[in-house]
Amino acid sequence: MMRCLSIVLILFIFSLSIAFAEEAGTSASQQELFLKIVENSLGKGVKVIRTDNPEKSPVEGWTQTRVWIESVYGETPVLFYSTGDGKFIFAGSLFSSSGENLTRKDVGETRARVIELEKMEPNPDYMIGKNDAAVKSVLWLGTDMYSKELFETFYDLYKKNQDKVVLYIKFYPKSKPDREKMVALTCFKNEALVKGLQVIYDAHPNWGSGEDLAAFKKTGEPEACNEEQVSKDLKKAASLKLPPHAVAFVNGNMLIENATRETIMKLAGTELQ
Repeated sequence: MMRCLSIVLILFIFSLSIAFAEEAGTSASQQELFLKIVENSLGKGVKVIRTDNPEKSPVEGWTQTRVWIESVYGETPVLFYSTGDGKFIFAGSLFSSSGENLTRKDVGETRARVIELEKMEPNPDYMIGKNDAAVKSVLWLGTDMYSKELFETFYDLYKKNQDKVVLYIKFYPKSKPDREKMVALTCFKNEALVKGLQVIYDAHPNWGSGEDLAAFKKTGEPEACNEEQVSKDLKKAASLKLPPHAVAFVNGNMLIENATRETIMKLAGTELQ
């Protein structure tokens, strides 16, 4: 078995056998020792949710332990490998001789975060559709290309399923120029927000001078512009520890796969056109 594997240790090898022998002589339990190694590997700021029981690994004589940690995306599994005598614990990836990443194959998938709609504080002024729709999607958007792709995918789904889908837009800029564009977008409410977003996303990235944005605001409702809303959304995103990029939630479930009709429908639990 060992000959058919090439082992790549991409993180750390924790302790030599002497150090482990010293640790084993203390009063700390084996589980406490393991968790200490996990903490040293992943950093003290990482929250360990739970640790699964050890199981067989692809390498004969080794075991693997799946540790679930809290990430911005949800509950994320990380594999740790132990030698049979417990003297060495490895954090890294195992590859077969053909180049297949066996760790990625075995580790499993992140269990996406769930955040209640109310905790994201959706503003009805920036809602597209009807509040009583069964599929409630919250889009945290900036002005980048991924935000454009996310919005267009969800808006296309909304147009085909207006009796089932509602979109709530949250302002999530990543730079000062983006923030200025997002502030300008607050001048557009509800369905008018669609046209505003389309202008922003179709414009050249360098577009957005003071003159450009002043003219853009006039096509909306200048008296309704709300810079405070952008600040509020940014603070809320920080308190919720959202990923540092555009992100969508479907009925409270974070979308961590590509935004497609199928993946959105899977989270919604509803058949969509």
